[in-house]
Amino acid sequence: MVELGWEAGVVIATLVSGLVVMAGDWIGPDFVFAVMVSFLAACRIITIDEAVEGFSQPGLLTVVILFVVAEGISQTGGMEKALNLFLGKTRSPFWAITRMFIPVTIVSGVLNNTPIVALLIPIMIAWGRRNGISIKKLLIPLSYAAVFGGTLTLIGTSTNLVVASLQAKRYEQSDPGNSSFGFFTITPYGTIYAIFGFMYTTLASLWFLPNDDTTRHSDLLFVAKVPSSSPVIGKSIRDGGFTGMERFVLLAVERNGHVTHYGRVSPEFRLEAEDQLHFCGELEQAKLYAKHFGLELLTHEGEGKSELKFDDRLDASQLERGEDLAKFYVIRYLVQATVKKGSDIVGSSIRDLNFRSRFNAAVLAVKRGPNHHPGRLGDVVVEAGDIFVILAANKAAVESQGFKDTFKDIELLDEAMEKEYLTGMKVTSAFSGIGKSVHAAGLRGINGLYLVGIDRADGEELRVVHPDTIVALDDILWFAGGVAGVYYLLKIGGLEHTQATQVSKLKTDILYRQLVKVSIAYDSDLVGNTVRESHFRNRYDAVVLAIHREGHRVAADVRDVKLRAGDVLLLDTGSSFEHRHRNDIAFSLITTVPDTSPVKTRRMWWALFLGFVMIMTQFVGGALDEANVVDQELIDLFLAGVLTAGIMLATGCFNGQQARSSIDWSVYVTIAFAFGFSNAMEKSGVAGAIAEVFITISEAIGSKKASYVAIYIATALMSELVSNNAAAAIMYPIAAQLGDALGVKPSRMSVVVMLGASAGFTLPYSYQTNLMVFAAGGYRFLEFAKIGFPCQLFMIVAVLFIFLLEEHMGLAVGISFAMMAAMLAGPLVWATLSPTKREKFIPARFRKAKLKIDATSRSYDELSLVST
Repeated sequence: MVELGWEAGVVIATLVSGLVVMAGDWIGPDFVFAVMVSFLAACRIITIDEAVEGFSQPGLLTVVILFVVAEGISQTGGMEKALNLFLGKTRSPFWAITRMFIPVTIVSGVLNNTPIVALLIPIMIAWGRRNGISIKKLLIPLSYAAVFGGTLTLIGTSTNLVVASLQAKRYEQSDPGNSSFGFFTITPYGTIYAIFGFMYTTLASLWFLPNDDTTRHSDLLFVAKVPSSSPVIGKSIRDGGFTGMERFVLLAVERNGHVTHYGRVSPEFRLEAEDQLHFCGELEQAKLYAKHFGLELLTHEGEGKSELKFDDRLDASQLERGEDLAKFYVIRYLVQATVKKGSDIVGSSIRDLNFRSRFNAAVLAVKRGPNHHPGRLGDVVVEAGDIFVILAANKAAVESQGFKDTFKDIELLDEAMEKEYLTGMKVTSAFSGIGKSVHAAGLRGINGLYLVGIDRADGEELRVVHPDTIVALDDILWFAGGVAGVYYLLKIGGLEHTQATQVSKLKTDILYRQLVKVSIAYDSDLVGNTVRESHFRNRYDAVVLAIHREGHRVAADVRDVKLRAGDVLLLDTGSSFEHRHRNDIAFSLITTVPDTSPVKTRRMWWALFLGFVMIMTQFVGGALDEANVVDQELIDLFLAGVLTAGIMLATGCFNGQQARSSIDWSVYVTIAFAFGFSNAMEKSGVAGAIAEVFITISEAIGSKKASYVAIYIATALMSELVSNNAAAAIMYPIAAQLGDALGVKPSRMSVVVMLGASAGFTLPYSYQTNLMVFAAGGYRFLEFAKIGFPCQLFMIVAVLFIFLLEEHMGLAVGISFAMMAAMLAGPLVWATLSPTKREKFIPARFRKAKLKIDATSRSYDELSLVST
């Protein structure tokens, strides 16, 4: 029995306090571990040297340099190119997840998973929308694929390198022959683990993940009026472009106080002035389409009136000029809020509530669950949980006690008001979508972008673009969207910006270019001159890619647009532009857009080759070591990483600033101090005492394998509460002492901790990639837990399987691949059956549910009404 002194009590109290703080997400784990270790050093439980020795550990330095290598490959577009080859096209969620999961898992085995997920989130969103698959079916599997891929090799995730470093440090003196953890030591275990994870994710996603893209910011009900100046008057719904809208659906048309087309609006129905159109979709899309079609978005006060006062309506341009609208009505603060349960407005219609006098606000849009009820906003009877988009007169209106007593989850919608730029992209012979429809070419469904027009090479101008419009060589495609959308367009192969010739004349090297936003000052000498007349490129070494002008969509060649005060120019220029012109009176505001450096496609294959060589040095070194051909390691991974990053930097794959900014210093600090805390766990006897508990469990069951599973479960639970690196650092000394007592090879216990520390599936905060997709996919907390908790249980079964057949690892791997093949074969066989035969295998009670799923799986392009 391990004797515990006062030191153990201090360490346990410190650990519990740190876990509470990290679980509550009040302070980052880097700062928490720094404080914990500093406190233990102050208590003389560990020395200063023991507290900070982690900062110089080779494994930790390897983590840092691999961030840089991954950035080099990402900057050249290598990751995106490799993964896009596997995606293809499919409308089946099962095959969509399969095509995404396998390549992401493989790539995550050799590159840090965080930049991979960051890169793929916008790609998967666009790909899912093009194929009519809910992004909620794709983004959690994307995170899981990256997590499972991290268990394939030593460098798959920083957690593996942390554990390997702890193992090397612990055994370098006592057992040097078993101190090192090989590059592929974890591979057979991780392969089985990843296969089980793949099988669970692909099947469970069909049932446990929602089949719609509903978020707080989507599926809002809007009403818009067709004013006498609108260009859609006299046009049919199809000719006007209403059938080709993205993430915005026309539900009904109201004319003279009557809903004339409740249900599916005929594509041939012709619009008249004063028609009121009922839409469902996102606020950003409402703003965009209102501007495109010349519509006026109405508040609940503006509905049904034959003559509307200006302060009763809201057009898209007014939404962008909050500071100029004080003399009109409440357009300064656009907020989204949820009606509280028990609120006194529940049960009353919006019109009867006298919203203006009570809240100094008006209702612009309403959302209630998944069902859409076309009708006047003022007639909507309020229910608890309803989500309102509200136009408030000022900040005080939103912060008033009455408003807070009535609503919860109050959110200022700044992100919905992003400035819109019109960007022209020319179709070159290298574009793979020539001869295809805009939908098939992947030009629809791009997050934050809308294809508003096409200029043909023969002079034809299309101002309504339908999904089936064919893309031709030399077309100029006009997109409307924010800065992120413009940057996405610049990365699409085969599309060339209309200002590409001007960009090629910039003096600044591509390594140091990025996007910058500038606002024209009122007393600027640029006002009244065109971009061409002002010699903008020669004067500033910058090219104007797009112009945002309040209330107007600038559709001409940007070089021929006469600039006005307040115009916002989006520039392609050097990263030093903001510093060089910070005092230039021509600009009232200069903002550098982060992470918008052009992709260095000419270095793509070189960067991929360098990454491949780095990995092969470890593969060859491991093989030579196994064959006892060499007495020492061929080349350390840290050295291989430094050399790879250095060559990438020297050959122009990225610049020094990008290399420095790619490093996640919070991870570095967390891991470094985690080494110090691990020392405290061992010196105080806490690790040994906890290990004895697991030994007792193992002896009671009569199997070492029970201790493996117990350590795995404990580590997995820990990783749900704190970061995966922190969980590994806390659990490794316990697992190592348990392994020593049981006579287990050190690397085996390291594998158990590595797998457990990567098992953060249930909570969105348990793994960094989970948090990234949680926000991007608009998931609810319970949606994440619904698929994550069963996954945690299923992976315990996977660990049992792994260690039950550990002595026959080749057989275990073979069985795993056979199970995966059988699972994939099922849908292939199903696809060969006729519909009549399929019906025989579907229970009657499931057929209705299947029809509902099939209906909600269709894209917005195919729907003009979704109602119950």
